[in-house]
Amino acid sequence: MQSPSPSEPQSSTEHQLRQELIAQGRFLDGLVRSLGAVSAGLDSAAVLEHTAVEAQRLFTADAVLVLVPAAGERSLRPAAAAGLALGPLSDARVPIDAEGSVLAVAARDLVGAVTGPARPVDEVTRRLRPQALLAAPLVVAGRLHALVVLLDLDGGAGFGPDDLARATLFADFAARAAESAALFERVEALLAQARIRESERAELSRRVVSAEQEERRRLSTFLHDGPVQTLSGVNMMLNAAAEAMEAGDAETAQQVLETARARQRSVIGEVRELSFALEPWTLREQGFETALQAIADRFEADHRVVVTLDVADADALSGDDQVCLFQIVREAMTNALKHANPATIVVSVHGSPREGLEARVVDDGSGEMSEPADGLPHHGVASMQERAAILNGRLDIDSVPGTGTTVRVLVAAGKLQDGDGV
Repeated sequence: MQSPSPSEPQSSTEHQLRQELIAQGRFLDGLVRSLGAVSAGLDSAAVLEHTAVEAQRLFTADAVLVLVPAAGERSLRPAAAAGLALGPLSDARVPIDAEGSVLAVAARDLVGAVTGPARPVDEVTRRLRPQALLAAPLVVAGRLHALVVLLDLDGGAGFGPDDLARATLFADFAARAAESAALFERVEALLAQARIRESERAELSRRVVSAEQEERRRLSTFLHDGPVQTLSGVNMMLNAAAEAMEAGDAETAQQVLETARARQRSVIGEVRELSFALEPWTLREQGFETALQAIADRFEADHRVVVTLDVADADALSGDDQVCLFQIVREAMTNALKHANPATIVVSVHGSPREGLEARVVDDGSGEMSEPADGLPHHGVASMQERAAILNGRLDIDSVPGTGTTVRVLVAAGKLQDGDGV
């Protein structure tokens, strides 16, 4: 019997290597096509769906299930599938801490795993009862993004170490696609927020311009119907006094001059009140607390109301922010005084631009909030809300009939301008 030639084993080995290289080449070709399909879109859900479909095609698995971390839970939930219906599994959960679960181990340790018939220790394996399974994690930024599970449901050839290595490579590339989709969605969300904020800013600008025009109209009406008319009357009185003096009627001239002087003093008071209403000079030159104390002193002297101030923290704000907050506080105090008939008003400002700020105006009046009818430019609650919005803050009003009203301005940390580097 003739022995085999030494070249036969070598030919057999070369043939085997050639077949392996061909198989590897086919796998790589398929991997490239699969990765192209997985990364074709920038939608996270679509990436997972394509991952399931391509994993089934690439590994010829009976079915593929993609599990993702459940929000607010330490468990995995089905998110995509190929080769089986996802609906019946939608409520299945795999606890991350499940003992003996290959899926839980792969999710916890972030390493691939392959096994034969899996013991039904979690909801997924209990329902599907696979003959073999392979789990490959998709890891993004060091955390589990998803778990791709290849399933042998009919008792085929199962999965081996080579399949695990290839599935791990596939999962790594799929994780990059998932990361890109997540980043894209994050950017889209930020852009959407920016568009909303820009729309809100445009609306705020429109409201501010509208309020400014309304304030100009009211100011014009007040000046025309008040000081201008009074000064016109004073001018007529001065002419009458001059005529009386020319006629030698000194007594009449004196009486007319006294009346004109009284009306002149009234006009000076009205204009001074208007100037203070627009913006008291003491606010810019002596600070928030001094300006507000001037209002408190006038309220106490004219209306027998006790005003308590604790507003030192407001001086840490920038000048423009102080003006805005001052207008809100003054409007709240004026409304309380004009319509709620309080015995006490307590004003407090606590916090800082970096820590956040809260301003309160609390009165013990009737619990009514309405616009003063004093002829001066006012916008009531709408004005306070607009100014709070300019501060990037929120205005809350809590009125209880018969008990009183609390007006509160809340501004989150970092939303105010930082005055003098404070």
